[in-house]
Amino acid sequence: MKFRAKTGMSPPIRCRAIIEMLGAPKGYIEKTLQEYMQKLKNEGARISAETYAEATAADKLFSTFVEFTITFDALHQLLTFCFESMPSSIEIFEPDALALPSNELTGFLCDLQARLHEADMIIKTSNAKYKSLDTNATNVFYNFIKYILKQGSKTPQELAGHLGLTEKEVLPFLAELQKREQVTFEDNLCILR
Repeated sequence: MKFRAKTGMSPPIRCRAIIEMLGAPKGYIEKTLQEYMQKLKNEGARISAETYAEATAADKLFSTFVEFTITFDALHQLLTFCFESMPSSIEIFEPDALALPSNELTGFLCDLQARLHEADMIIKTSNAKYKSLDTNATNVFYNFIKYILKQGSKTPQELAGHLGLTEKEVLPFLAELQKREQVTFEDNLCILR
């Protein structure tokens, strides 16, 4: 990200921003956030008034944030910063008003659309991969149940013990196999057809 622009184009844009991070362990996530802020400065970002929050537990991870003031020479730098750093909050406090030429707005909107389409494609591709993996994993699990039942009939509780699950977790899989007419039940025994 380039932070230096041609001078004399417009007044500097001063903002207050917050960047959050989530991760583990606690010390690592705090150090990573400080390193990220240093990286921004090394790239020419004019950052001041940094205030770091101590990382707090959030389930098995830790959450922390930094609030800071950042100054941009041009609006496109601010927009690029928002795209690339994804601050959770940004507030412009200088200047009071911004004039945006239509060609800059057009460029921004085109960039926004391109990034939205890219994100949409990533989500759709990830969802398709997830569905495929989920289907494959479920089929492997069904085959594992059938393999266990080839050794002999089992109660749902016995199957659960072999699979490392609870009986309650195994029952929906057995119901699906019964629906597919691949297993049947007799006296609480699951039998492979």
